[in-house]
Amino acid sequence: MGIGLLVALSALPPAAGAARLPAGRQIPASLDGELEKGRQLLQRHDYFNALKQYQRANQLAGGRSADAFLGMALAAKGMKVFPNALDFAQSAIAFAAGNARLLARAHKLRGEVYDATGDPRGYETELRAALTADPDSHIADLHYELALALLQQHRDEEAIAELRQEIAIRPIGTTADEARALIANPRRGRETYAPEFSFTAADGRTISLASLHGKVVLLDFWASWCAPCVHALPAVKKVQKAHATDPFVVVGISADRDAGAWRAFVEKNGMVWPQFWDEDGRLRHLFDVEAIPTYVLVDAQGIERLRVSGAGFDEARALSAEIGKQIRLLASTPHP
Repeated sequence: MGIGLLVALSALPPAAGAARLPAGRQIPASLDGELEKGRQLLQRHDYFNALKQYQRANQLAGGRSADAFLGMALAAKGMKVFPNALDFAQSAIAFAAGNARLLARAHKLRGEVYDATGDPRGYETELRAALTADPDSHIADLHYELALALLQQHRDEEAIAELRQEIAIRPIGTTADEARALIANPRRGRETYAPEFSFTAADGRTISLASLHGKVVLLDFWASWCAPCVHALPAVKKVQKAHATDPFVVVGISADRDAGAWRAFVEKNGMVWPQFWDEDGRLRHLFDVEAIPTYVLVDAQGIERLRVSGAGFDEARALSAEIGKQIRLLASTPHP
């Protein structure tokens, strides 16, 4: 944590033991404007300045603004300062004064922090508190997120009941399709499944997640102008050749800026596996790829097993080992 953040946090009123705003106290008219500035900073992901802005808003309210504390919690969560996010959200709860929607949002945020820190029990507890605070479920996805917490604990029947309730409330909501997929396959709540995708490769083949089912897949996010990618190419070719007779596929996804340069490089270097020019970055965005090279290994069930970013393939010994492991597991699995 930077010194500036420490100073900003230390200047805030303490979360524990705070009293509610006395009845009849007048809230400054400018408070809404200050809170709105904080919301705008959050939307821009400017979390540090959002934290300071919500601090100023809270000072206007005498250190007792539930909305400001919730904003601070969101900012701290965005910066991954999770202990502070929990404390700020608890202060929002203390000052909520019966505001059901705000109480639910604060508990939901605390739950998401517990989820981010690998505590599914804490995640579940806070989501149940959010549903208690707002039983009419005005906050979207509460039942869906509770289902995720339950799935992580292998409590599939309880999770499916929550997913069905979410669908009943919001049959065309943002998570409705994923809720249906989780009901069909609860493992999706415990595993990182590759997102659905489809594209036409350079050789005219249609490549999709469905078409690759039953094979171990190495997605190679690269570019011809990327020196580490070029350096790693012999190792990629070596692993592709070594497993040429196995249920294994390399798929190249290029971030090249020029189609001609990409095609020329692929042809010159004999890159015979499926290649795709990701001109608009659609697949990089879909797989949340922020640097190249990035290698994403997907097993025969479509589950992401390993990801290596920013290093040459030949330097990623764990990746080569995992490829071999997944191929052996597939070979040893009985097929109907």
